[in-house]
Amino acid sequence: MATPKSVWGIDIGQCALKALKLREVNGQLQVEAFDIIEHPKILSQPDADRKQLIRNSLEQFLARNNVAGSAVAVSVPGQSSFTRFVKLPPVETKRIPDIVRFEAEQQIPFPINDVIWRWQTFQDPDSPDIEVGIFAMKKVDVADMLEHYTDVGVSVDAVQMAPLSLYNFMTFDEQLATDGATLLADVGADKTDLVVADKARIWTRTIQIGGNNFTEALVKAFKLSFAKAEKLKRTAATSKYARQIFQAMRPVFADLVQEIQRSIGYYTSLHRETRFKRLVGLGNGFRLPGLQKFLEQNLSIPVARIDSYNKLSPSPAVNAPMFTENVLSFAVAYGLALQGLDLTSVSTNLLPAEIARKRIWAKKSPWFAAAAAVLVAATAMPLYRSYADRATLQPGAKLEQARHLLDEMMRVDREEMQVENQGKQELEQIQVYKKMFAYRAWWPQALTLVSQSMASVATDQGLVTDYALAATGAERQKILDQLGAKPRKMRKMLFLESLSPVYLADIKTSFESIAQTAGVKLPTSAAPAAAAATPVFGGPGGGPGEYGPAPAPTVAAAGQRGIAIVLVARTPMSRELAQRELLAPLLRNLRELPAHLNFQQMEVGDLNLFFLETLEVPSGTGSGMMTGAGTAGPTGPRLPDPMIPTEDMVGDERFVIILKLAIKDETADAR
Repeated sequence: MATPKSVWGIDIGQCALKALKLREVNGQLQVEAFDIIEHPKILSQPDADRKQLIRNSLEQFLARNNVAGSAVAVSVPGQSSFTRFVKLPPVETKRIPDIVRFEAEQQIPFPINDVIWRWQTFQDPDSPDIEVGIFAMKKVDVADMLEHYTDVGVSVDAVQMAPLSLYNFMTFDEQLATDGATLLADVGADKTDLVVADKARIWTRTIQIGGNNFTEALVKAFKLSFAKAEKLKRTAATSKYARQIFQAMRPVFADLVQEIQRSIGYYTSLHRETRFKRLVGLGNGFRLPGLQKFLEQNLSIPVARIDSYNKLSPSPAVNAPMFTENVLSFAVAYGLALQGLDLTSVSTNLLPAEIARKRIWAKKSPWFAAAAAVLVAATAMPLYRSYADRATLQPGAKLEQARHLLDEMMRVDREEMQVENQGKQELEQIQVYKKMFAYRAWWPQALTLVSQSMASVATDQGLVTDYALAATGAERQKILDQLGAKPRKMRKMLFLESLSPVYLADIKTSFESIAQTAGVKLPTSAAPAAAAATPVFGGPGGGPGEYGPAPAPTVAAAGQRGIAIVLVARTPMSRELAQRELLAPLLRNLRELPAHLNFQQMEVGDLNLFFLETLEVPSGTGSGMMTGAGTAGPTGPRLPDPMIPTEDMVGDERFVIILKLAIKDETADAR
């Protein structure tokens, strides 16, 4: 019987190296070894030699543990990597890789050749929608991380982002709520990784608040050194000054809760049917006394602090009490080791392709000698066959067999030519697709111009930006006071939900089809509460709309290619006031968009605005929670605004603007 495969998962954090070795034995996952090695200094401190500290920890780890014969999976931090989730239009499965690459080139904010990127599809069995996760990291950052391991002679088999390892851990170890979404918060030294598991959906965010922020608060309050403040924080529960300590840390508690609320609000604004039923707390930062209770009271979500794993048990050789004591620290290493054992939901690997190929060749090297021996034997066979044939074919022998073989070869040659001719249509289609890439550079310019157009009409938007960038609670309260001086319904604000391009094989494609491809459902005349789409320019049949007859489209030729820009946003203004004060000037700006682009081969084909819905109170929300529209009551907003969590989005108007751009010159290159 073969020895079961073992995997080391290694997670190098700001404070310590955490490692976990797992092996699957008879269907049971066991911990064979674990280790935690604290760095003498926190890696993010200004005077810390990061590279040397990591090397020292790895050397200490290798001196105490044996990695030979085991696979090694390592993590990279979420804040140094890129994650984006894109909903795909209904397409054939074989076209998904091409569409994903196109999306990756548009979404990743670095040249595509400078990054290592991978992707994976996510699909709910009960839904036809397919969502793709695109994960990327700059090659230089991956190389710097791998250098730590190569310097000490460790071969790495898998590289995974820490938030995705956490997702793999929580899905495998059955840490999810039985119904609804689960939020995992891994509170580290200088950051907190948030991971949402919502059926087949996944969403991640890293916020820059961690255990060090609590320590810094004590440094400022009590004028202590960082080391003494850290010790005071860890012993706060038993200190006689516990009340003063927690009072000093209270602003950091509030900031952490606010960032988590903002993340929950943003996610639920994208997926309105989602309800969070469980928050799982991890990381050494979650050891802080009172944090679990504070989050539970302010988020109104049950908060669970992990004290054991559901599907993992220590082997007899492991110090079980010490492992249980540090269970909060091993979630990332747990997820990494699971990936090495092929037991994970997300299996992307950011290991550079050239390193992976070298690893494969190294494993195959023992077979090369045997292959060489077979090759020598094979070369002797043609010599023997030639000698035998020469002895068999005497002069004057019949050549019918040779002629038959010649005829067969000519028949195969003719079939080959037929296959080549059949492929001409596919080659022509490929050339059409290649033309699309001539216009890929226009999108960043279009994004900038659309953003400028929105900023020019949304004159009150600056206060929201100032609120998001405010560093202290006092600054945020000052901005909230300024916002409160103007009724929410009178504010010229636009909150962008999505801005996406849609390729049009025919510029005559209907607005409904374009919206469906972009993942937007236009309301119909049969929709309740008068939710029917209301065009601003042009009514049904081209008649007058809200602002007169529709301008005649520049492009009239059916079958002409184009690109549509689909903008989905919301505004706190009423529908009538928004049409007059915001959307009419915005539409006029968008009609001038091609004139400002550096692509003279494009012109406006058609443009329209459709109102989607007026936001309402989510079903199941009790009454009496609000004192007025946009004003928080005793228990908070019914539908919190993700940008201004203290205010309510009830009554906000959601709308979509669809702009068709026709490509005039099919052969021109974008310059």
